[in-house]
Amino acid sequence: MSTAPLPPGRGGLPLLGETLAFAKNPFRFVEERLAAHGRIFRTRVLGRNTIVLAGPEAAARFIDGSIVMREGSMPPHVQELFGGRSLPLLDGDVHAARKRVVLQAFTHEALAAYLPSIESTVERYFAQWSGAGEIRWLDEMKRLSIEVICSTIAGLAPGEEMDRLRNDYDVLTRGFATLPINFPGTPYRNALKARDRILAVLRRIVRERRAKPVDDGLSRILAAAGTSVGDDDLALELHHIVIAGFIVYGLLVALVRELTDHPEVRARIEVPRGPLTLESLASMHYLLQVVNEVKRLAPVVPVIFGKSRTEFEFDGMTVPAGWMVLWAVNPSHVGHGVYDDPRRFDPDRFSPARAEDRRHEHAFAPQGAGPVTGHRCPGLDFATYFMAVFAVVLLRGHTWELPPQSFEFDWTKVPPEVADGLRARIA
Repeated sequence: MSTAPLPPGRGGLPLLGETLAFAKNPFRFVEERLAAHGRIFRTRVLGRNTIVLAGPEAAARFIDGSIVMREGSMPPHVQELFGGRSLPLLDGDVHAARKRVVLQAFTHEALAAYLPSIESTVERYFAQWSGAGEIRWLDEMKRLSIEVICSTIAGLAPGEEMDRLRNDYDVLTRGFATLPINFPGTPYRNALKARDRILAVLRRIVRERRAKPVDDGLSRILAAAGTSVGDDDLALELHHIVIAGFIVYGLLVALVRELTDHPEVRARIEVPRGPLTLESLASMHYLLQVVNEVKRLAPVVPVIFGKSRTEFEFDGMTVPAGWMVLWAVNPSHVGHGVYDDPRRFDPDRFSPARAEDRRHEHAFAPQGAGPVTGHRCPGLDFATYFMAVFAVVLLRGHTWELPPQSFEFDWTKVPPEVADGLRARIA
């Protein structure tokens, strides 16, 4: 038994703990307490005693399956929105076997097959936006993100069903940052209803692909799974993948804002003509540095959930067994990371000459730390190439203007959304 003290912090109100402050703005809640206490603090949120960790060293502890587990890590209401136990909540051999199956949708071969569709979809959207007058680019990016992930991974064609899915995922993701009050009309009840509608569609798609495979990610997953994974579990994995792909819209918003604010960065990005390939994108080293810097800074999710399997120490403090353990994503890249002038947008920090992201094994972990076979997001490269394609299409054929507006974030949403919807005119 450790003799080290508990981390600094407090339990908050009886029963509620500090849940109200956490739900109001989890990003600010975490950042303010880390600024006050260092790389670790304790609290009580969502009905659980909780430890929050930040920084690359904390990431190394967090992904150590011998001390932090994923089974039972999420509060029940969050797990309900995921629909049950999918990859984020599996451990050990069960997780490894499931991850091998899901990764078949994100191999180099698979990504190369998706790329022409991603490029043509992005070009089609820009053609619609160009000259259309003022648009709410945030809403359009949601449409684009759901179409890209659903068409490539689920083989779903654009249309009314995809529009309904986008609306339902919009409702569902809002449920992550609200109090779990399951009464009629509450955001959480609405999110649960949206989840049920989503899963009904995804279960049907899984059955259809099992009966008749096509050239999409789900068919690749089904071929790898065989009969080892049931249709309902595969629908949950598909649900998790679509959530992750949908929220890339938050990164697209951040990308546009940084390119708008930094004309010197725009000028350095060389964009090729003709169809893109994975190889041509991989050769665009500065563009990928820009994408990585956007990922490093953009707020998308505040924390990743874990649960202490056993008691352990971090920074001379005790993390008791059985407590919820949250790894803070953005603070690990900014306030408690290894980067020079960390709040400054500076893509050159990823250049070979500086390589700030290599100062620690887990210095750069916007979609989770560790190997791809672990709990890191399987769609890491998918998101990178999607963002890169978006930037290439934008810069090689279009100009844009963001009229005066509020860029303040609405922190009650996941990802946080700019208040005025990123109003824009595109030519």
